[in-house]
Amino acid sequence: MTRRIPWRHPGFPTMLGGVAGVVLVAALALTGLVLHDGSTGSRPASSPTRAATISTKAPNRLGGRVECPPAWPVLAMSDHTSYPTGHPTTPPATATAVACYQTTPKAASAGYAPAPLPAGALEVGGVYLTPTSQGFRTHCQQVADRVGFAVPCPRLLPTVAPGVPRPRLCQQPFMCQPRQVLVFHQDFAAPFGTLGAHDGHGTLLIFATPTHTSAGLQCPGERRIATPTVQQTRAVLTVCQDEAPSVLGGSVRLRWSQHDTVVVISVPGPTDSNRRLVVAVADQLRLVRPTRG
Repeated sequence: MTRRIPWRHPGFPTMLGGVAGVVLVAALALTGLVLHDGSTGSRPASSPTRAATISTKAPNRLGGRVECPPAWPVLAMSDHTSYPTGHPTTPPATATAVACYQTTPKAASAGYAPAPLPAGALEVGGVYLTPTSQGFRTHCQQVADRVGFAVPCPRLLPTVAPGVPRPRLCQQPFMCQPRQVLVFHQDFAAPFGTLGAHDGHGTLLIFATPTHTSAGLQCPGERRIATPTVQQTRAVLTVCQDEAPSVLGGSVRLRWSQHDTVVVISVPGPTDSNRRLVVAVADQLRLVRPTRG
């Protein structure tokens, strides 16, 4: 089993004081977004020179399944289509696996373009977003009524990493505190080697709190890079640099206020693709208000 490397999400433990801060630290620890103990993080040594000389690999066949090696995650099929990491569709039963490529462009140049996306899906920087279910959206109203403030309800989310169940709001009680805080965390499938992603796993964090408890939401070393409009509201897109050594070196965060709620969407790794990813998630998100109070 592959060992996940804990990562530090810059600034979030210090964003709120009191009970909400304790709740958030507990939520981050449970979901694997744990703080470093002060030691310098490092990724295992790899062999980039050897990997670069091998353009394809043979697929691994495990029982009735076909999988690609982690560094060659794009599966090419006999019908001349390919299925990159996180692609929301599966190959047709009539097609057979041909090879595994390192990147989508390499597969396409060999004649294996990505398979068509299903209706409603998007691709942002190699990450695929698909519509959430009706059950997920119905649950958002129940959560808003429980916490007593408007909660972010995503309409599109990145496809989950292999073997990871689809998350839902309030999966754990302390991630959903009345009139204080809501934390939503999802591991998603990301292209191998993406900054901020480990072993093909990226992490999306959506944080919401009432405006009256939102003091200190700016992280240390925050640098503003843009002010996009999302949900017809001016938002702030920032890069949050780590002050302590980290395996990531920072994250990209989108923050705005709407319906008396402050929302922050964050992805580790301050890349252009991740900046577009958080904006895309925000554009397809709706704030659901409680039906009472």
